Amino acid sequence: MPAKFKTINNSEIKIKQINALETIPVRHAVLRKGKPAEACKIPQDNLESTFHFGLFYQNQLVGVCTFVIDQSPYFNNNKQYRLRAMGILEAYQGCTFGKQLLTYGINFLKEKNIERLWFNARIIAVNFYKNNGFKTIGKIFNIPKVGDHYLMHKKL
Repeated sequence: MPAKFKTINNSEIKIKQINALETIPVRHAVLRKGKPAEACKIPQDNLESTFHFGLFYQNQLVGVCTFVIDQSPYFNNNKQYRLRAMGILEAYQGCTFGKQLLTYGINFLKEKNIERLWFNARIIAVNFYKNNGFKTIGKIFNIPKVGDHYLMHKKL
């Protein structure tokens, strides 16, 4: 039975730093379904400045997110990070796992004095990010083979 239909015990949730390879199964299932696993990799995956986090529920990895150094021309902050490849397995969406994982990552970046977090959000995820304090900027744009997106951001 999917987690959203049962009570979630917070003591069974653990968020921790993981490596790039560990993110691939969740990225593949959520963000690149039907495409080769190779399509799940991002260029900054193995940089020392990149941070990957995983949310484990009952010791199973159910959510991932990646934060990379990247400067957007829209913002003049010196210390910017970009959120990449965030996803929660479908059976666990709606359980607040995304909010918990995102909040964990934001707090981690704040401790490192990062000034702004930005990313390209899929249209279906825009309301989730708005509910977590992010704003859209500019118009909808298309990423080929992925779909329509908005650029979103938040001053940390």
